[in-house]
Amino acid sequence: MSDKPKKNKIVAGVLALFLGPFGVHRFYLGQNGAGVGFILGTITIIGLFFTRIISFVEFIQLITMSDETFDRKYNKEHLLDYQQPTSLNSSNVNVADEIHKLDILFRKGVITFEEFEKRKQRLLA
Repeated sequence: MSDKPKKNKIVAGVLALFLGPFGVHRFYLGQNGAGVGFILGTITIIGLFFTRIISFVEFIQLITMSDETFDRKYNKEHLLDYQQPTSLNSSNVNVADEIHKLDILFRKGVITFEEFEKRKQRLLA
C-alpha cells in the first residue's frame, strides 16, 4: 500500500464538469502540465469555448471508466490492490515468480523499494 491518497474518479469527474476549463481535474490527477495548458487555453474567449468542450468530454470519460482502468492510469501506486493473490501460502503460488513480478514493478517505478521489500517478506513468510 502506498502512503499517497488514492485518487477518486468521481471527484475527478466532478472537477472536470465544474472547474474543467481551469484544468483543476488535471492538477488533481497529477497531470500538472495539462492543467497549465487548460489555464493558458482559458485565457481567450475561443480557448475558453474549447476547454469547456474538452473538459466535458473528459468528464464523460472519467465517469464511465472502470475503477481498474482508472487506477491503472491515475493510481499506479495502488495497482497491486487488484493483483493480490488470495492466499500467499497457497501451494499454487510460485514464490519466485511472485518476487520476480514485484521486481519488475519496482524497476518500472510502480512500487517503491519499501513496498517491494514489504511484499517480498510477506511472500517469504
